[in-house]
Amino acid sequence: MSFGKRQSGFAAAAPAFNTDIAVAHGQVATETAEATGHPFRWLIMLVACGAMLYGLVASYGPDILRDHRLAGTWQPAYDLRATEGKCERTNFVVTFCSAKIKSVARPDDPPSTHRFLMFFASGGGEALAPVRSTIDRNAVSIFYAAETKLRNRTLSFIFSAGILALFTMLGMFLFWRAANSFSP
Repeated sequence: MSFGKRQSGFAAAAPAFNTDIAVAHGQVATETAEATGHPFRWLIMLVACGAMLYGLVASYGPDILRDHRLAGTWQPAYDLRATEGKCERTNFVVTFCSAKIKSVARPDDPPSTHRFLMFFASGGGEALAPVRSTIDRNAVSIFYAAETKLRNRTLSFIFSAGILALFTMLGMFLFWRAANSFSP
């Protein structure tokens, strides 16, 4: 019977039933489920998730570790000025903030950019007060990021890295499974 064509007669109204698909009573399927897709697809997923995990750890990890190490030692830096500060909130969940800190005493020096990530916080309307550590005079940051939202930044980083690590391991498992069952 052709799809979309009218059939005349009594048999056309009867539903078509394919008897080849019917399984006899007591017959059990014994085949195991195999990984779907070509191994190259899972390799792409593995590389993409691994690259995102590396990018997250390389860009946000050192600043969070530094801020934890220097917690409680930040004081206002009157020789610095924060410029071009902005926070972009995505889907009311993730907020990406950045600010440039420029030296007032040495205006020819290029500004340093500070970026941070937060979950469930907007960051809008906060004062961008540059701070400097009393222990390490070269360490500068924004007070809002270094002290006020340090716990939020840490938990956001751990959650994001954990999810990306989980997807990377899942990609590795699916790639391994598809590569072992692949036969050209």
